[in-house]
Amino acid sequence: MLIFRRVLATFVLAVALPYLLAPVYRFPPPRQFAGTALWNPYAHTSGTWQRTNLHAHGRSWGGLTNGTQLDEDVVRAYRQRGYAVAGVSDYHWIAAQHGIDTLPLYEHGYNIAKGHQLAIGARSVEWLDFPFWQGRDQKQYVIDRVGAAADLVAINHPNTAYSEDDLRELTGYQLMEVVNGPFPGEDFWDAALSTGHLVWALANDDSHDIKNSRRTFIAWNMIDAPSASTSDIVNALRDGRHYAVSLVGDKADASVKSIELQDTTLTVSSSGVPATYLFVGQDGTVRKTADQVMQASYTIEPQDTYIRTVIRTPNIVMYLNPIVRYDGVALSPLRATTNVTASWLQRGFLLALCAAVLFLSWRRTSPHRSNA
Repeated sequence: MLIFRRVLATFVLAVALPYLLAPVYRFPPPRQFAGTALWNPYAHTSGTWQRTNLHAHGRSWGGLTNGTQLDEDVVRAYRQRGYAVAGVSDYHWIAAQHGIDTLPLYEHGYNIAKGHQLAIGARSVEWLDFPFWQGRDQKQYVIDRVGAAADLVAINHPNTAYSEDDLRELTGYQLMEVVNGPFPGEDFWDAALSTGHLVWALANDDSHDIKNSRRTFIAWNMIDAPSASTSDIVNALRDGRHYAVSLVGDKADASVKSIELQDTTLTVSSSGVPATYLFVGQDGTVRKTADQVMQASYTIEPQDTYIRTVIRTPNIVMYLNPIVRYDGVALSPLRATTNVTASWLQRGFLLALCAAVLFLSWRRTSPHRSNA
């Protein structure tokens, strides 16, 4: 019995350790995009588009993770389909640092809720996570730690472990999977945008088996970058010079042709077949719809904090990054800050709890003595 108590106590202490490290945060209040100027992420596009998937899994860690093929086979399959960048994002494994011709990235997260982050331009792997439970403070701490060793952080499949309220408050992430395989997540994107978080859209397969046509070659990003080099791709993603694509039918039958902002009028055109254009604003409200056209315009009103465009055909959906209001000087990202006092009070409480667990588990129980 004593051995069992000590094993259980060791397990409890190991689980508690990350919570001792994580601070308590002050999250910024909601702040809608505001100002007289408009920021257009496509203002300086070159027209050189790199087709990219950033989220696919190969076999790693001796097969413990559930990628079916080898990393190099995954890369080869995407290249054969015309992808300039075939991102292999194994769990806590930077394939590019092990001889695989891919971007340096990995997927972070081994918690039961599947709260995962994509580390893009990763320099090293962040190992800390909270396997069993994560509050908002813990989620923020993970994002901050992942971002400390990567150029960019994306929230993968946000609907699995994040709430819309999380994405209204959390900071430090620059991208979000608006499309994960066949699953869209626009509501989460609008929750972030509507509270002043400048977050760009991604669409990725999240493939674990390249032979599974329901999860492979159905979601990708068109990135305006001069080359497929890591620096060019990262810079374009940071600036929002890309759009996300979801294949919902048999084949891609359209692509974005131009995105222009003249004064307050946004004009978007596409090539291929006629499409439906939706101009979406604050809180995900559709501000204008144009059906069966090759080009559409929207005049951004003073009350519009941001406007993003969605282009739909029977086979494809394209999500453009938003035009946002700002002060004309610089876009200032929101940032959560550490509440030092609350952090140490929480740590003190957890330390006292751990000390109590140690005391109760390691003390020997005195044998019962009879007076007979």
